[in-house]
Amino acid sequence: MHSEENIFRPTPIPGSPISVHNTHSSPLSGGDIVLLIRQALSFIPSDDREIWIRCGMAIKDELGEAGFEIWDQWSSTSNKYQARDAAATWKSFNSGGKVGIGTLFHYAKQYGYRCKGTYKSTGPLTAQTAERQCIVAKEEAEIASERADTATRAMAIWRAATEAKADHPYLERKRVSPVATLREIDAGAAAKILGYPPKSRGQLLTGRLLVVPVKQGDKLSTLELIDGDKRKTALAGRGSKAGGYWAPESLPDVVGTLLIGEGVATVLSSKEATGYPAIAALSSGNLLAVAKAMRERYPAAALVILADLVKATGAPDPHAIEAAQSVGGKLAVPHFAASSDPDATDFNDMVLTGGAAAVERGIANASQPGQDAEGEWTNPQPLTAKVEPEPYPLDALPDTIRAAVEEVAAFVKAPLPLIASSALTALSLAVQAHYDAKRAEKLQGPVGLFLLTIADSGERKTTCDGFFTQPIRDYEAAQAEAAKPGLRECQVKIEAWEAKRSGIKEQIRQLAKGSKPTEDMESALQELENNKPEMPRIPRLLYADATPEALAYGLAKLWPSAGVVSAEAGIVFGSHGMGKDSVMRNLALLNQLWDGASLTIDRRSTESFGVRGARLTMALQVQEATLRSFFDKTGVLARGTGFLARFLVSWPESTQGNRPYTDPPEDWPKLTAFHKRIDEILKITVLVNDAGALSPVPLTLKPDAKAAWEEFHNAIEIELSSGGELYDVRDVASKSADNAARLAVLFQIFEHGVGGAVELDCFECAGRIVAWHLNEARRFFGELALPAELADAARLDTWLIGYCQREQTHLVSTREAQRLGPVRDRERLTTALRELEELDRVKVSQEGKRKIIKVNPALLEVTS
Repeated sequence: MHSEENIFRPTPIPGSPISVHNTHSSPLSGGDIVLLIRQALSFIPSDDREIWIRCGMAIKDELGEAGFEIWDQWSSTSNKYQARDAAATWKSFNSGGKVGIGTLFHYAKQYGYRCKGTYKSTGPLTAQTAERQCIVAKEEAEIASERADTATRAMAIWRAATEAKADHPYLERKRVSPVATLREIDAGAAAKILGYPPKSRGQLLTGRLLVVPVKQGDKLSTLELIDGDKRKTALAGRGSKAGGYWAPESLPDVVGTLLIGEGVATVLSSKEATGYPAIAALSSGNLLAVAKAMRERYPAAALVILADLVKATGAPDPHAIEAAQSVGGKLAVPHFAASSDPDATDFNDMVLTGGAAAVERGIANASQPGQDAEGEWTNPQPLTAKVEPEPYPLDALPDTIRAAVEEVAAFVKAPLPLIASSALTALSLAVQAHYDAKRAEKLQGPVGLFLLTIADSGERKTTCDGFFTQPIRDYEAAQAEAAKPGLRECQVKIEAWEAKRSGIKEQIRQLAKGSKPTEDMESALQELENNKPEMPRIPRLLYADATPEALAYGLAKLWPSAGVVSAEAGIVFGSHGMGKDSVMRNLALLNQLWDGASLTIDRRSTESFGVRGARLTMALQVQEATLRSFFDKTGVLARGTGFLARFLVSWPESTQGNRPYTDPPEDWPKLTAFHKRIDEILKITVLVNDAGALSPVPLTLKPDAKAAWEEFHNAIEIELSSGGELYDVRDVASKSADNAARLAVLFQIFEHGVGGAVELDCFECAGRIVAWHLNEARRFFGELALPAELADAARLDTWLIGYCQREQTHLVSTREAQRLGPVRDRERLTTALRELEELDRVKVSQEGKRKIIKVNPALLEVTS
């Protein structure tokens, strides 16, 4: 192990190129020069190709082939490193060239390297030692000459260049305005002055070149030239760019805040957004030297290093972090929305995607790197156990239904579970008036399904529902047309009845006025009331926006079988009928309709009524935000009452953006076959008693199907206890066996017609589909089963991630989170943040008088 002091106090050996002066100094050994080279390289950035090549030439000249390992190891610290390129470049170097080891040490000193001694002879020199010192001195003189020549040529180009115009291709591409410290020159004119055509990585710069003056201290040292295709190069000359910078305007004597960025466009965008003075280091490897120079120049200034993101990792450039740390500065990191260009890496890109305000916020949120540096975050832990989505079991649908679903999917391109739910909706609505599911003695109930699809608007549910419910709408229209003669006849009878009723009541009034007996007329009125004509019941099956009470009235007075089919279920979940005062009553009403129970609706101002033997299907699509708002408004009622437990839930991935148009199939043969079967079921006579109640036929399970149902029921029941897989969704899971039996009856009737009992294949297919929906319920409702403090944390976590992605930041003040976020109570907010901190999802730090929430960058990454 070598201490720093030992590295700089090597043992003398004759023939070494350098000797270090101290009380024990003498010429260097071979091992010591290797240590010195490694130490010097640690100061030099390896991502500037000119410096990289010259350092390689210097090392090979000094150490021969043995130096490759040292140079290659240093090369690998660059983001641009490619092993094959390094090996090929090393082979091209020749020992004994004009670039010697002095060049390497010269670069190192430019970047802050200081040897703890001076180069000095310690006595009589060997001829070899004297020769090497002469070489070093000569090389340093050559470098100084090169720098002077580079500065002269830079000044010549600057004087020949003209004012940079706003239509320069590079400035237009970056959407920044020219400043007085930028000029432009034709590539051919620049080549004549330089004596060579400027190139970048072997490619010629062409057209109008942007001329960027680079200063070391206050003196022009070189230029950076940029063409319209973003190719960049600095003038040839060792050491001319190291520690140099470009400023959009002359730097003042005193600054409060100084921005230090990498490129011209980044600095121009940031200066324009914030108004702060700014400079460009012109390469990431130069940030450290420039930052140190600025710290020496402005000891009291707040230095903010503008990091670029490393494209491969999305993390801030390590050079920027090192520069900020070395000068006690702050690090500003650009953040991008999920939809941004994956090539966006700097603050100029941030202006293009989020505007100047986003850049201003990003720089205002700069913080000191260190423990909170983005590269040092641990992976965030999940708030709940993640339940992965499973593919929809399309093959479990009866063949005719599956074929129709596939045919519609090929044209509409909506999510497959949504299309399948539309088909099951039509089937449920057609069958529910005719049959019940009888699982065992005393276990008989409706077959109507409640289906809930959680999806954004625009997923084409209305279109899908329209395809599959067409025979139901046709049936409604045909029944209404057939009923017209009977309606007219009944209307005449009602008018005659009302006339008789008015006449009898008038006679009663006259008799009472004359104090005569009215008993006979009262009896006549009673008899008339008992024989009041009733309008014929005409099937109305489809509802879209009825309140629960209006729906109940329709089931009682119009037709006892119906379906609520809505692609905008905010109408249901956000309706007046689901207001704070009435939600409990209306959720209970819908629960009873799913159960097939009788219920009475009492009214104060109008006629009360009862619902007996009615059947209901519900098929709703609701946006996630609407559903969460409903939960917030109703508290625990939606789940505590068992309302949502009755639904078959699906939460499919959106297909929007992946729906190229294709022509529909000719004549829709598969969908037509589905329509035909639904129409056949609808035409079965509906058994309605005198009270308007349905009398569905109970359908039992065959012995093997019954055994499969019991196995399904028991397998779920085991997982409902504490610690079980379904514990968090035990309300939903407890209804799954019932739903499986309902769906099995629907499949039986569709596939095999009337009569008989449910066969095993029908139940097994139904069980697979219900199990899929149960997994979807676990995915969505798992969070809603969290304890109150974790539920707060989950809502806050979702809000923080959305806010940061929208505002392109990773920092939020606690005041802002309390004012705009979902958890307004200060104590609850503190508890929620503590939960998120323990899961490494956020960090909370005190910065002056403000508390800042820092969101783990991994949560803000773009996912595909």
